Amino acid sequence: MHRLLPAWALALLGILLLGLSGCTSSPPTRFYVLPSLSSADTAPPAVPRDFTIGVGPVTLHPYLDRLQIVTRASRARLTLGEFDQWAASLQDSVTRALAENLSLLIPTDRVLLYPWSRTAEPDYQVRVEVTQFDAGPSGEVVLAAYWKILSSNDKELVMRKARFTAAAGRQDYEATVIAMGHTLDALSQDIAAALLTIVQQAPRRE
Repeated sequence: MHRLLPAWALALLGILLLGLSGCTSSPPTRFYVLPSLSSADTAPPAVPRDFTIGVGPVTLHPYLDRLQIVTRASRARLTLGEFDQWAASLQDSVTRALAENLSLLIPTDRVLLYPWSRTAEPDYQVRVEVTQFDAGPSGEVVLAAYWKILSSNDKELVMRKARFTAAAGRQDYEATVIAMGHTLDALSQDIAAALLTIVQQAPRRE
């Protein structure tokens, strides 16, 4: 028969197990959201008439399709934030931030998120393909994307390639996410300017 361990041995074993559990505990995960423009950041332009904007689909390069925040350790090597993650899908977050920004920059409440119902077809559709959205070793955030504006009958009205940068200022994830928001603001402003030009040049509806 196995002999029972003495009380002092059991106590020592308990202390050792507690110590090991303390050593192996992980730090808490921090979650982030993309900041969008506020009404204080915009000066509402004169809009000739009401129109509906559809935002999406917005697609991201596959390396960005994850909850971990991605940064670049070098031109060829990526780093994933194990304990610094997006609070929601980055694709959804970029789509919603763009929609919120455009609703302020145009301004209009008639903004739809992709996919929308067939009974709510927008007058203009904004599609975006993001090819890079991360921070490099120096802390500079880069947003590179292709974007286009389509008419209600899927005619391509504008197609452009964009690249925006913003300095994070600090080497931490919160500063990086704020800088990412700034580059998304710049993209939104370009899209809004193109939309307004199209609307102003379009024939008025009877």
